[in-house]
Amino acid sequence: MTNRVPSGQQTTMYRLTAPVKDYAWGSTTLLADLTGTAPSSTPQAELWFGTHPTTQTTLSDGRALADLIDLPYLVKLLAAAQPLSIQAHPTIIQAEAGFAAENAAGLELDDPQRTYRDANHKPEMLVALTDFTALAGFRDPAASAQTFGALAQLVELPELAVALSNMATQLAEGKIKEVFGQLVDTESPFWQSDGWTKTIFDAVEHANLDDDALVNALAASKIHPDDPGALVTLLMNLVRLSPGESMFIPDGTIHAYVSGLGLEIMATSDNVIRGGLTIKHIDLEELDRVVRYQPDPPPLLSPRVDQSATMTVTHFEPPVDDFALTRYDLHGDQRLAVVPDRPRIAICTGGTGQLISQDDTIGVTPGTGIYLLGNDLPVELSAGPNGVTMFIAFQP
Repeated sequence: MTNRVPSGQQTTMYRLTAPVKDYAWGSTTLLADLTGTAPSSTPQAELWFGTHPTTQTTLSDGRALADLIDLPYLVKLLAAAQPLSIQAHPTIIQAEAGFAAENAAGLELDDPQRTYRDANHKPEMLVALTDFTALAGFRDPAASAQTFGALAQLVELPELAVALSNMATQLAEGKIKEVFGQLVDTESPFWQSDGWTKTIFDAVEHANLDDDALVNALAASKIHPDDPGALVTLLMNLVRLSPGESMFIPDGTIHAYVSGLGLEIMATSDNVIRGGLTIKHIDLEELDRVVRYQPDPPPLLSPRVDQSATMTVTHFEPPVDDFALTRYDLHGDQRLAVVPDRPRIAICTGGTGQLISQDDTIGVTPGTGIYLLGNDLPVELSAGPNGVTMFIAFQP
């Protein structure tokens, strides 16, 4: 992490302008509701606060934040109205090898067939700002075996019923990798137009089953017809977060965010290896190398909380060196002094207030992002009459 601000300059903080990613899975209302603006005409999926070379956050004078600092983390406001792709992220070693190989092959960074856009890993943490639904990690294969066994009883096509029954048997034996491979095999009947995947979800829709995993999978199949990624979700933990709850996704963990608004922080990387539920490039061979085929409980993260009569401070401390996150909830008209000893990104997600340093004052409302230099000059967070919520990201 390199701070490029001249030592004689006493500026302590800069207001940021975050670029908007308009991915198809984004929402027209979630970010608008947060910022108190009108719904957008196109989906707004992410606001990026960081220095990743593909998407530059800028300062109020038009310069890139990357002109001042090279941050090891990237912060996003993520708004999902539809499921994101089923995906996993590589280790640093895998990323370095994959990035070098695609460079050697002559693929441009913006080539849609590219998998690796940098040489970094991408562990990530998400804190829910609204009710948030996600899929993360492989669930107990015995539970998946019951689901696939039930599907085998629903379908009328004998060949398909046998295939699903065999998958149920394999899952009961703990063979997650084998079943995953059969589902994502692009040569299989599951990928055919009006093929096995559609047949299965037609049967599910008419069966009216009371099963959260199947309800979620059916919804995904409506958005991505004929994509067996909807069946892959039945191998995964369905996670529901309430506002303020968090989850941490390490390298190699299969996952897909489904719906809701969250604040996400990750190592500075855009390496996403996809396996379904997407119109973007799918790289099943690389995904197979990256994914850890083992069942895990939902990857929830328990923060450390300090509470007083005037504020609550929540410390999110994932098991990585790249990033950490602190949430400050100040009651109305309260103040808190912060002395940033290293560069930080501050993002307001609720209420109103001000950040004050020397002669510089920046008003904050939900969606405001600010870069704090970390030059040991004191900064004060001042809450408005109804309080303020501020997340501050940093490298521990």
